[in-house]
Amino acid sequence: MTSILLSVAFLALVGWSGATTPFILDACSGAKPGIPADIAAQRGAALAYGNEYRRRHGAKPLTVDPTLEAEAQKRAEYMASTRIFSHGAYSGDNWARIPCDNGVKQVFPTEPTIPGAVYRWTLEVPFRCRNPAENQSIFVGDSIPGFSRMVWKASEKVGYGASVTTDGHIIVVARYSPLADKDPAAAMENMQCERIP
Repeated sequence: MTSILLSVAFLALVGWSGATTPFILDACSGAKPGIPADIAAQRGAALAYGNEYRRRHGAKPLTVDPTLEAEAQKRAEYMASTRIFSHGAYSGDNWARIPCDNGVKQVFPTEPTIPGAVYRWTLEVPFRCRNPAENQSIFVGDSIPGFSRMVWKASEKVGYGASVTTDGHIIVVARYSPLADKDPAAAMENMQCERIP
């Protein structure tokens, strides 16, 4: 029920009017490690959420690429099995590790699903995106935050992967193509930031 409420709350937050039926997603369970049973529904919801967020930031919708999806799934399964959670400062993927138990205190509380990870990446905007008209920095340091990859205008394709760990977390990976770029000129061209007060 919490999963459904969070999904509906997210749709209300982004003002998405295209929802004809609610996304009923199964929260992950530490008792069921491996690929989530409803991964297809989670991927569909994540694509809808991500594309609506892209629309709000002046970017065209992404399409699913089977190769990127397979790579993202392989990466999620690797992270879940090895518990090695890292990527370089410049990488083509976003990833999140979310506790399956909603009772666990989280820095960014989100539902343990692929769309929950997408929502988590949107929360980076106050810290990582500033209004270019005010000549403020888009990036912090040399990293490309998940928000930037998600709304990068030049990106056309995405693939989502997810796997549940034996210790009760879901690992979500999103791969984008073409990749975001650290170059400030490319960022100005490919990022349309919402105004931050």
